Amino acid sequence: MTRSPRPEQPAITVFQQDGTASGAPGITGFVSLVGAGPGCPDLITVRGLRAMQGAEVILHDALLDAAFQELFPAQALALPVGKRCGKASTEQADIQRLMIEHAQAGRRVVRLKGGDPLVFGRGGEEALALEAAGIPFEVIPGVSALLGAAAGAGFPLTHREVSRRITVLEGHHLPDSAAAWRDLALSGGTLAVYMGTRTIRALASGLLDHGAAPDLPVALVEQAQCPGQTSTFSTLAHAAAGALCPATSGPGILVIGEVLHHRFHPTSEVPHEPAAPVSGSSREARPRGGRRERRAS
Repeated sequence: MTRSPRPEQPAITVFQQDGTASGAPGITGFVSLVGAGPGCPDLITVRGLRAMQGAEVILHDALLDAAFQELFPAQALALPVGKRCGKASTEQADIQRLMIEHAQAGRRVVRLKGGDPLVFGRGGEEALALEAAGIPFEVIPGVSALLGAAAGAGFPLTHREVSRRITVLEGHHLPDSAAAWRDLALSGGTLAVYMGTRTIRALASGLLDHGAAPDLPVALVEQAQCPGQTSTFSTLAHAAAGALCPATSGPGILVIGEVLHHRFHPTSEVPHEPAAPVSGSSREARPRGGRRERRAS
């Protein structure tokens, strides 16, 4: 039997340790899309910290603890490019242009993003823009706001025999059909809503109208893993009545589901210091007085 000739293999670009790409002559810069975690500097990954400390240009979000800047290299150009609802913001197109221009000039660029770059962080758009421009880049994942909120407020996101499913939504755009509402209301799992502090009442009412239980527990965690973290616990009925309101002006995430009946309470004092001290993390070695809980009813 005669074998068919193997199809021609696509050209392979090898990214070297110094950030250059063997298949992209003339481009010596490199971009790292780095997830900073939910806010506190000591939750960034080791890989993310190394990329940041080797950067010549850092484009950073607004939703980060100011202590992050103490970790920036002294010689790095740090540019705030955060986007905040209702406030002056940097356009996404301008952020992408800055990344590309600095990389084309041969610089190592870090785009430092809150949470994880690929979870409601527009990291996919930035990665595609870099790829289209022929810029070598990497994506370094981070602790997402959802994971930070659950660990900080003390509840699981899944629990055996209670929740085997997590549904993650963006709160600015609620479901637009009865079928979609029913799927959420009757999912039987954990529902997590990013950017939902302004639509709490509408979300709760929609879930109730389509079959969710009025006593289903709800948590609103604001400024997760930061000194001002606030956790408010309520029920779907109270939330629909307007009793669950943000306590801060910072970012918040909503969690809805039976998993909230299985809360835990981490030890208030951490018995060890971080192996590599990070500015702003010393508060974790003493009672966490900056965190508070409340109940809306």
